[in-house]
Amino acid sequence: PCAVGSTLLSAPNRAAMASDFSLKDPARSSAARGSRHSQHQSIDLSQSMVESGNAFGDPPPARPSWLQRQWTFFCGTPCRAMLGCGTIVLLGLIIFVPIILLVIVPIVVNMFVNATTMTIINATLMEPLPSTMLIDTWVELNNAGPIAAKLSGFNATLVGPKGRDIGWLVFPDVPLDANSANLQDVLSQMTIMNEQAIYEEGLDLLAGRPVTWRIKGETTLTTLGFGFKVDIDKPLTFPGVLLENFQTRNVRINYANASYDDNGHSGMIVMDADLEFSSSSILQFDRIGMLRADLWYNKDANDAEKWGFSKVFRELHGSRLCTPEMNANNKCCKPEDQDEDGVCKEGVEVWKEVSENIGWCDMYDFKVLRGVNRVKASIFLYNSKTNGYNLGRWVSQWEQTIISVGPTNKFFLNKVWQGLVTLEAGPTKMFTGGLVDKQTLVQGYDLETGQNCGLTTSSAETCNRGSIISGVNPFVREWALKDISYDVYFDEKIEYDAKFVINALGDTLSVPAVDIQCAASDTFARMQTRPGMLAYTPNNDPRVEGGPSSGFAVDGYRKNTIGGQDATMLQCLSREDPGSAPDGECEGLDDLLSDQTIPLPKGSTNGTGTYTFFLTATPFPGRAETINTGAHGIDPCVLGIDSLVSFDCCLMTVTTAAACKAEQKGKKHIDVISRGNATMIVDGMDMIVYPVVKLPLSYTEEVVEFDALAETSAVLSAVAKAGFNCDEIKWTGVTAEEACAPNGWGSPCSCCEYDPAIDCAEAC
Repeated sequence: PCAVGSTLLSAPNRAAMASDFSLKDPARSSAARGSRHSQHQSIDLSQSMVESGNAFGDPPPARPSWLQRQWTFFCGTPCRAMLGCGTIVLLGLIIFVPIILLVIVPIVVNMFVNATTMTIINATLMEPLPSTMLIDTWVELNNAGPIAAKLSGFNATLVGPKGRDIGWLVFPDVPLDANSANLQDVLSQMTIMNEQAIYEEGLDLLAGRPVTWRIKGETTLTTLGFGFKVDIDKPLTFPGVLLENFQTRNVRINYANASYDDNGHSGMIVMDADLEFSSSSILQFDRIGMLRADLWYNKDANDAEKWGFSKVFRELHGSRLCTPEMNANNKCCKPEDQDEDGVCKEGVEVWKEVSENIGWCDMYDFKVLRGVNRVKASIFLYNSKTNGYNLGRWVSQWEQTIISVGPTNKFFLNKVWQGLVTLEAGPTKMFTGGLVDKQTLVQGYDLETGQNCGLTTSSAETCNRGSIISGVNPFVREWALKDISYDVYFDEKIEYDAKFVINALGDTLSVPAVDIQCAASDTFARMQTRPGMLAYTPNNDPRVEGGPSSGFAVDGYRKNTIGGQDATMLQCLSREDPGSAPDGECEGLDDLLSDQTIPLPKGSTNGTGTYTFFLTATPFPGRAETINTGAHGIDPCVLGIDSLVSFDCCLMTVTTAAACKAEQKGKKHIDVISRGNATMIVDGMDMIVYPVVKLPLSYTEEVVEFDALAETSAVLSAVAKAGFNCDEIKWTGVTAEEACAPNGWGSPCSCCEYDPAIDCAEAC
């Protein structure tokens, strides 16, 4: 090993070398060994055993001269050279192998570990408890190293962007193939270390913004049979979760709890609903159990009429959570417009709409999976005025926006989500239409007898004119209404003049017409329920499911009898003098006439329980003084006799005028808008709701040809007429500008006073 080379020798040199060293001449060899001043020796191996007569027999054949070589050794003899060089190599191994294994290789290993990336393929958060949560994550680890390895399990700490320790979990053993992506399912329980930190991170996460945490820890990486300590410090990005298109569907009343009393609220109504929402995130939630969230409602933002039924406006303003407490502390503005204490800075937009907590929602077996999610839920609504607007608008078929804040029962996850929930409009309007005809408007009903008003048998206090209202129960269970009071408006202003004409004895006796002038207004009347409102339909028993009944056994009413025999409502109403029935007779009619409750029969799953009732029209407060601009004033219009018609002239004629307008426009109904309140009764609990309903008001020919004396008296109605029709209605002001324009819808007769080119005598 110590030979440094060989040299081919010429024949003379070989002879000289042979004389210096020979195995046959020990003396010569000793002399040669004695020359130790020489640094290295040359040995002619080709001559050592080739002389004749040596002990090994005949010499081998002589080699050609060109094959002769010379070897030179370090360290003295070949054996010493081998030992010396071996020692050097061993020392090198002793010194450099530990350096390589303990210094260089760990550096290289850590370099490859640092180059390895971790990417979440999908993740599911499950089973949140007071301080723990189960995490099931598929992670892709891209091994940048050229050799396979195994990453031993370790306690991994999750560190947030602000450097706070959020929690820790056990990371399992992970085999890593060389230069490849490795998928690993990590199922581990995460222990929460900082609830405030995970709350703040959760706000971003559930607002759809990705959150990057660092996973840190110490572990062992085993490769080629050696284990190396490595430090793990890897970013791990969790994608945001945005619950989109959050809607409530199939809302239905379950029950009411009149005895509930908490947070200043007396009574509660519980409704069942189906919640539907979608998520496109790879981060999912499963096995959450029942999740509870608070519900907040902004009454002003959901005022669809005020904002022109703009969904964009409603969702923009309805999503701004401004609680009464926040409003009192000037914290109702965007987060970026707040200072470090959460107070709105000067000059920024401060939200004016204040939301109110209207209850909560329990979502059962809650989960968020990728795609469309459907969850069963119960909605608990306080008996409050704000919820009255909420439910009233729902039964008016308004789509609304509710803010959900939650959860409120999941420990460290509490209130990490604030989302916008669209409350789907009800399946049908609570009130679907109205009807004015001879009996309801021209004659009216006597609410003490249930019969039409008579000239001598009724008075202004007992004779009520108005409209029959029909409706559909939007819920699948029975409930009831009472104390309805609506202000009814036309969909646009109407302005006109009219004449009240009285003719007797076939026009042989004519009373001077009363000229009526009515200023522009969209107000109609205030419509209210009164006892006796159900008397107009004696054979229709709304309290018995399935429609008309015999009338003998009405639920909640006493029996009707006449002369000791069972009688129907119609028979009692048809008596010549219903009010003079002896004691003990027609008691069911007495109950009917005193009833102020409108039962809503149980409907199908689509809410098809229909019902009708009578609404009495009364003057709109202040309307008579404002609208009646003629000399007639605000006194009863028909000869000043309030028992005939107690209305002022503009209130008496406005229904006919609106019907004439609709007829000239080619419509068969009058469009009206009702705004007001009603009391809904569920399981003994009264709750005031505020519907706003646009509905069609149908009319009959008797409304267009209004005769105030029709059937009020057999003698009088046969010889006289007192009323008006479309020929007596003349458009003026704003209505004439539209109706009598070149392409207007007004008839020549109704426009003849507005347009001088039209001859009224000829047109009418």
